[in-house]
Amino acid sequence: MTGSFRVQLINMGTRAAAFQAKLRSLHDFHLRLLHNVVPTPSGIDIANTIKYFSQTLLTVLKDVPCSPLEMIKDPNLDQARMSSYPNLEYQNLYNALGMLLDVAPNIQNGLIVFGKVVLQCLACILPFLDRDLIDNLPYLTASSISVLPPSLHQDIINYLCYYILPFTITRQSNDDQECHACQSVSAVIMLVFQYSNNPAHHCQLLECLMTLKHNVAKDLLCVIAYGTSLSRSSAAKLLFYYWPAFNANLFDRKGLLCKFTNDLIQFVCQKDSCPNAGNAEAVKVCYNHRISIMYASDSPPPLYLCIECANEIHKEHQDVTFGDMLHPMQQVSMICENKNCRSTNKAAVSICFSECSSFNGNHPIRYCTQCHGNRHNSRRGGDHIVHRSLPPTWQMDSEMQTYMVEAVISLLREAKPPNLDFAKESSNESKSNMGNVPQDNISLDERQMLGRYGIWLLVGRCTPTQDTPVEILGRMLGMLFYWFHITAYSFDGQVESTLEKLKIEHVCGWLRDICNSHYKEFISCLLPHPPEHSRVGGHWDTLDSRTSHLKEGLQRLICLVPYEVITQEIWDIVMPHWMEAITNDVPEKELNELKIVLSKILDPEMSPLGFDAKAMYHFVSIRFQKTTATVQQQALNWLQILTKLEILIPLQQLFIMFGDGVRIMKQGLQIDLTKDNKIEGKIYLKEPQRRSSISPVVEDESGNTSGNLSDDEAPTSRNTQFTTDAEHNLTCCILMLDILLKQMELQDIEQHMGINTTVCENVCRLLKCMVTAAKVGMGSHTCSLKVSECGYCEASVMWHQLSTKLVQFMAPQNPVRPPDLPLEDTFDDEKSVRKSPPESEKDSKNREMSSLLSAPLPIPLGPLGGFAGKIIEN
Repeated sequence: MTGSFRVQLINMGTRAAAFQAKLRSLHDFHLRLLHNVVPTPSGIDIANTIKYFSQTLLTVLKDVPCSPLEMIKDPNLDQARMSSYPNLEYQNLYNALGMLLDVAPNIQNGLIVFGKVVLQCLACILPFLDRDLIDNLPYLTASSISVLPPSLHQDIINYLCYYILPFTITRQSNDDQECHACQSVSAVIMLVFQYSNNPAHHCQLLECLMTLKHNVAKDLLCVIAYGTSLSRSSAAKLLFYYWPAFNANLFDRKGLLCKFTNDLIQFVCQKDSCPNAGNAEAVKVCYNHRISIMYASDSPPPLYLCIECANEIHKEHQDVTFGDMLHPMQQVSMICENKNCRSTNKAAVSICFSECSSFNGNHPIRYCTQCHGNRHNSRRGGDHIVHRSLPPTWQMDSEMQTYMVEAVISLLREAKPPNLDFAKESSNESKSNMGNVPQDNISLDERQMLGRYGIWLLVGRCTPTQDTPVEILGRMLGMLFYWFHITAYSFDGQVESTLEKLKIEHVCGWLRDICNSHYKEFISCLLPHPPEHSRVGGHWDTLDSRTSHLKEGLQRLICLVPYEVITQEIWDIVMPHWMEAITNDVPEKELNELKIVLSKILDPEMSPLGFDAKAMYHFVSIRFQKTTATVQQQALNWLQILTKLEILIPLQQLFIMFGDGVRIMKQGLQIDLTKDNKIEGKIYLKEPQRRSSISPVVEDESGNTSGNLSDDEAPTSRNTQFTTDAEHNLTCCILMLDILLKQMELQDIEQHMGINTTVCENVCRLLKCMVTAAKVGMGSHTCSLKVSECGYCEASVMWHQLSTKLVQFMAPQNPVRPPDLPLEDTFDDEKSVRKSPPESEKDSKNREMSSLLSAPLPIPLGPLGGFAGKIIEN
């Protein structure tokens, strides 16, 4: 063993022992800070220890013959790279630095010094890490922005952009897939966008990533989809700022975007003895680790130099090569930047960050379609890092497609109602957060304007095709309807006009196209109980009652009305479902909560619909035309709900509806009578078309009524014991009279006006038809049960009582010629036959009649409780 080799072994052992001892000191610092042991170490004490590791690592790296910065890009050379270093506890040092960053908020003084030294050490240790730690290093470095003071944010961005990201996210993968460091890029972007409020930092980081990595738009969409509000806001703005416009007619890019890089601090020359230290911008880079450590003893490799220092070093080391640094974008052009462009359409469609930048003074260059094809084809430029405008969503890979859809939904979800107190909410969040988390101080106007980016992505890139999954389309439509609802509130200033212009010029046309191409899916999203995938935003994100869900859902429907999205056809399909849901789901005590919103929709004087009263109630009137009694009874229940809420329905409409309904009942009765009088199998009257294609509305057949509901009670069933058409007809007639009486009272129809008025003529005509249609008093009914339990008899009594009330409402109080009294004369033989029953039998019959009138009725009168309810009480 030679003497020099023995000295090397002794030095290596001494270095390893010192390295281990210093590591124990770092662990001791961590424990004392973690448990607040007095005296707590200062940031300067910890920084002095970490400086030892930085110097040791640079010293070891300087003696390595191969080029670690070149080897680190290929994972297959990791073993050869690691074998060229002495055996020191590099992994333990990395873990110790991460642990110290976790307790950095507990450092009371010297935090800035501590932060600078930790960042330097993280950059120095990069060549000594194995595969897993290299993949984790970008995220660890970016996470330091959450605990270090704002004065160090620029240093964090510089270390990421110049010393860490160029050697981590560019690493190759064995299966030609992105390395794990690339998959953490979205997390790095979100951390920087969240904790740094300087747009120049955001631009610097994003331009660095666009230089090193393809498809950065995918990472931005991920941040928009799943990031915080602050990071989402910056990511959306920069996506439209840097990427070429996918639709020049969709928005005015000149008036929308400003220059973000005004405050960008240039990266200066790192040479120790630079004559213009602190002022000379770095334009060259040297990847030779020995040269780097020689001329910048405290900085990790590579070495960034100004042009003067690069020329000076090149004179002394002519074999050393220097690369050109890519400078930041001076401006974001919307047209082709090729000086020799001959295309007639010069709109920029791509931006190149590779060798093509040499034609633009080492700045990224934008190309039109023709120039892009000339510079990037199968013969050349195939390996360039080029970013093109966003393709249509359905042409993206499945992961990016998911990010795009969720990004649209997240941006539209940012819209908030104007009565939300953001200051109070931010104050409460700041009190609950213990870390260095910035407050979400986005103003209400800015939140509303964030929805614009979501609309542009939706209208410009998310137009569905025939192969678009129904779940994705329904989810986007549900959130778009929520955005319409929230932005319908009045805002002052430019925000209101901007959003309204956006709706009218782009969104409404897009919705009409969707309605034409995906009619079924469009209708399903307007129902009170839409499919599960469409239940997004607003009340679907909260645990609320059935009544609240229906109320908010109706508000959404109202907000679509002024934009002519709801046509007459859609109205006739959607409204029966809403009325049936209200009838089934809303308890009577909560019904008044829907009075205002239903009045806005259905009141002829308040409704924003462009329909007249006849068209507005067409969805009800068609249910009285050649339909079964079950369909009519369902429609009458809806009218009872509206009458209970004191919503005025034109009497002429009611008479037409009820007349059609009773007329079809009458025709059905004539069929029955004809069948009873058949002679030798021949029917004298031809059976009319009683049934139409309309059937009773069954709302939410699955039984899953409203998703997140706080009510424990199930909807009340309205099934009755009636089975025959005659019994259902009688029920419908009772409901008709009850609704008529209440509506006449609500509309202040003058009473006792006699029989010569239009209302009286209509009532008399209706009552005359009802007598025949409902078989009232025709003597064909025979009670099969006890009198007190016969529902048909009870219903007949109620019909007569309601008819009497209706006649009394119209009949004059003091007629000039009162009607004749009923004749008391009877034939003598009849007098002799008729005998007075015993008193006991009379009392029994009186009791039976009293129990008949006071018994609960089996017919579904609904929650109205109008004249029918008063009759029962009397």
